[in-house]
Amino acid sequence: MSKQKSNLRKIFFIVLAAISLSSLFSCSKKIDNGIELDTSDPLATAPDVQWALIVVPYASFKKETSWDAQTTGYCKQGECFPILARSVFTVDGETENWYRFEEGWLPENMVKIYANKFRAEKAAKSLK
Repeated sequence: MSKQKSNLRKIFFIVLAAISLSSLFSCSKKIDNGIELDTSDPLATAPDVQWALIVVPYASFKKETSWDAQTTGYCKQGECFPILARSVFTVDGETENWYRFEEGWLPENMVKIYANKFRAEKAAKSLK
């Protein structure tokens, strides 16, 4: 009889240990790593939206993809904008990329492109 009790105790402790370990390594356990995700802008992490960081002191948005086009607005270094479109064309044998924003077009030499808003904003902090 004592051998049966001993076996039952072993089984009980094995089950208890298994339950304790499973709760320790459970996926449903919430771990606070101090990272907060800002969900106020639905486009911030959208996989099909790239973000541009203005890398020159000041830039003027153009109505069309041309340096001679009418100015439609201004921006300054460190500002971030979602890219709406991209235009690639050749001028004097050189390929030039222009990016469309809500305010107008900017050439590629005035911006740096990022996969999401958070990366662009992080890079903006290093410019200051």
